Amino acid sequence: MTIRLFTTGLRWSAMLLTLAGGWANVSSAQQFNDLHRGGSINEPKWEQLAFCSDCNSGGAYVSDDYGSAYGDAPGCCDDGCCGSCDLECCDTGCCDPCTPPWAHRTGVWGTFLYLHATGADMHHAQQQNGTGGAGTTPFGLIGVTDPDHEPGFRVGGQVACDMCTSVAVNYTFFESSAIDSLDIPANVGGGLGTVGSLVHHPAADITSSAGPVNADYDLKMQLLDADYRRLFRASNCGWMNYFVGARYGRLEQDFRQLGTFGGSQGGVIDTTTQIDFDGTGLRVGLDGERILGHGCFSAYGNLSASALVGSFRGDYRMNNATTVSDLAIVRWEDDRVAPMLEYEVGLAWTSCSGCWRAKIGYTAIHWFNVATTPDFVDAVQADNYVDIGDTLSFSGLTSSVEWRF
Repeated sequence: MTIRLFTTGLRWSAMLLTLAGGWANVSSAQQFNDLHRGGSINEPKWEQLAFCSDCNSGGAYVSDDYGSAYGDAPGCCDDGCCGSCDLECCDTGCCDPCTPPWAHRTGVWGTFLYLHATGADMHHAQQQNGTGGAGTTPFGLIGVTDPDHEPGFRVGGQVACDMCTSVAVNYTFFESSAIDSLDIPANVGGGLGTVGSLVHHPAADITSSAGPVNADYDLKMQLLDADYRRLFRASNCGWMNYFVGARYGRLEQDFRQLGTFGGSQGGVIDTTTQIDFDGTGLRVGLDGERILGHGCFSAYGNLSASALVGSFRGDYRMNNATTVSDLAIVRWEDDRVAPMLEYEVGLAWTSCSGCWRAKIGYTAIHWFNVATTPDFVDAVQADNYVDIGDTLSFSGLTSSVEWRF
């Protein structure tokens, strides 16, 4: 009895140390199995994968607990590793994977993004019933450059250090453009209907426009990530990894409004803003997956947080193209930390060999403490550059294809 209690205590201690220590001592699948062989009383049984010594390719067989999800013949050796197996053994027509699904594998992937930027709408002009000043009130539509859903992409790859660890690199690119044109209101008689700008500096002697007033807005995001990933929990139903790494982020915002305006300084007024950010910082997160039923489908999700330390640089220029003169110029710079939160959930399909994967899901990337174009223009008009900051988000659909070998 004493020996049995002592053995049970050792098993519980090993489990607690493993979960608390992040599996720091697990460097291979064999160590993983040795550590968790036998499981625990009230916990799901940890997957026990044994190497198939008959496979020159280094393939593996699946235990009885796990094999039901990948064929009716657990213990079958996939000696071709990708795309072939012993048909007499794999009578279901679906080969057992060479490695368990939680194992880290070297591979590359490409992702299609279809995102919508929120928090970036730029209200640049309004219809009104006068030329400006006292007695002039809004009278109709507000001109807005509103970014719509646009395509982007992510490419990357990872190198497996062993079955439990890997190093991954990702590059993300997204660009969105929006245009708008606002003319005078049609329901104002007497020639009093005009268009007023919402982005001019109030000190400039500019009145309204007889229309149209045109605007365009471009938004670009680039991310480069390098992460160290490690498995810290796995069972016959699912698995989870943590990752730690570094991120470089670049954000570009370009706005322009063009129209013919009246006033003593009137003419073709070209108003532009440009805001750029470059920053780097640490990135941490989790990713996990759970097998659905006994097929090749699974639900997946990931969550990451980062804090980019960098600099925002903003330029504002109000130029009279008719007289070739500048009416207002602002050059602003601010060092700050821009936190980021990113998550993705969806459905994944994995081929029987484990070499091909396809995913579709929903993703969101949130930037915090960002100098956005609307906030920057408001600061210029108020001559107050304190506390310029807002949230900028990119969210939408994502689909990817991965090849692992």
